[in-house]
Amino acid sequence: MGVVWDTPADRKAEQQGNGAWLSGATLVRSRFDAVRGYDAGSGERRWEYVPPGRSAVCHARADTDASVLVLTRDGDGAPHAAKGELCATAVAIDMKNGREIWKAPLTAGESGLHPLQPSPVSVGGGVAVLLTPDELHAVDVHSGKPRWKAAVPKGCVPGRTAVAERQVVALLACGGADDPRGDRIPRDAELHAAAFAPATGALLWSAPLGGRSAVPWDARADFVSADPLIVAASASGDSDFGAYFSFDRNGRPNPPIDFSGPYGEIRREQRLTAVTDGSRLYALTRHQVRISRYVYGLTAFDLATGDLVWGGDPDDDRLDGDTGYHIQSQDGDITVLTSRHETSFLGDRDSTYSLRVLDGATGEQREVLRFPEGDDPVDTLFAYEDRFIGARYESYGARNKPFTAYERR
Repeated sequence: MGVVWDTPADRKAEQQGNGAWLSGATLVRSRFDAVRGYDAGSGERRWEYVPPGRSAVCHARADTDASVLVLTRDGDGAPHAAKGELCATAVAIDMKNGREIWKAPLTAGESGLHPLQPSPVSVGGGVAVLLTPDELHAVDVHSGKPRWKAAVPKGCVPGRTAVAERQVVALLACGGADDPRGDRIPRDAELHAAAFAPATGALLWSAPLGGRSAVPWDARADFVSADPLIVAASASGDSDFGAYFSFDRNGRPNPPIDFSGPYGEIRREQRLTAVTDGSRLYALTRHQVRISRYVYGLTAFDLATGDLVWGGDPDDDRLDGDTGYHIQSQDGDITVLTSRHETSFLGDRDSTYSLRVLDGATGEQREVLRFPEGDDPVDTLFAYEDRFIGARYESYGARNKPFTAYERR
């Protein structure tokens, strides 16, 4: 692929507030200190939003269909170290022009609940869901006006949320009898999943996450998808063991897909890289073939049965020996960003990066495109007109170009 245009490199960023999105003809890049909008056709910067004073952006979520970005930041003008003001305000920004649409105060999270409530906002389907210690509050993403409040089942505390067009989903800490010792959640509480109607907030269903084997409330868990609802959860804490838990639209659990099996190992840092096309889960796996040698691949699972569909074989070469690091699913195709690192006899390290398009049904490789030599790796990819636009936002400690547009050569 050849480079059409580059945006200028950003200075080094902090870990928080980072993200990138394409909404219509606008590219948006969020950092801890600013949010910027770029023209997707030319790469020119169109607008910039800077938090007031010395406050910082904590998290950012986008409803790209509505062209609204909702971020959480410190209180107006507050230095980031000010107690009681951290991440205390939700702000909605028009992604077309960077103007502030509305803002709302957020309820401060309680001590000890961070594993369950790391971010108080999720967006999608025209609503923004604001998390409180006891309820979910939905507001119109365009105006900030209240839409509904949803109480969680008795004996449960709400956790992280995600929004899809057909449902709002949440993780809950439920039950338990042990002494909480000052925290609101008993130590033996377990994780449940729940779905709510996006128009009214009515509870559609709730169910234990782990089935016969309970998943403790403080396990490492996050959403892979809101519809279908898929959660990647460790067996406990930050355990290397765990599984993907998924549910159909009626809340009936599907068989779990373990993080390790005959298909290899799904490493901790790549569990949230998995994607779904609605009926299958696609995940990056690793096989250890010798003490210091690993083989990496892409594997497809059937969500309804938990069965392996294709991949999972150490001799599988559908990635041509490369290592995958990002997956996207669209219109039956699976796009995988891959890397290859080789060391010469002089000790020089040579890295190459590629884009691979596979048939989701069969895993057959359809197209391979190489990124230009020496180009910084991209974290995700957007299709725009007849081009690909690569976004960089995860390498927060280094200078890099937020966006680069590529064309086939």
